[in-house]
Amino acid sequence: MTRVDTFFERRVESMAKMPKHLIQAVPPDISEEVREQLRRLLMHFEELRVVGTPAGAWLPSVDLCEMADAIIIRVEVPGVGRDDLRLSIYDNVLKIEGRKQRLQPRDSEEDKPLRYLCLERAYGRFERTIALRWPIEVEKVSAHLDDGVLEIRLPKTLSCGREVPIPISN
Repeated sequence: MTRVDTFFERRVESMAKMPKHLIQAVPPDISEEVREQLRRLLMHFEELRVVGTPAGAWLPSVDLCEMADAIIIRVEVPGVGRDDLRLSIYDNVLKIEGRKQRLQPRDSEEDKPLRYLCLERAYGRFERTIALRWPIEVEKVSAHLDDGVLEIRLPKTLSCGREVPIPISN
């Protein structure tokens, strides 16, 4: 039995305890259709979760904000050095690539742990792509890494949103 079937099994049990006048208000064919759509949706999410995240993969958190003159993107990359990051723009898509390396244990026996009690930190390669819906001055893009936060400043094109008269010739 899948998690989706278990979910619906619990819902059917809880509906059996509900007052009859509430259950009769929903036509049975509609509730079955909604149930089937919800089942397909939950199966799709489960499939995306399993397929979409390779082992050891992680994605840094991103904040994106629009200013009057630029788009500012802040990416949390704790433990990632400047040399382990790569930024590029191609066809109005910003690509942020990087690698967070696991700290190597020291050679001395006293610095090695006896055992790990909890391992929650993620390591490995990551890649984020952000579609830019604004015209950007690519030559003026800048990035700054400070205290594990990568800030990318994407200046907007000055002609964006401005009316430009176009002469008509004979």
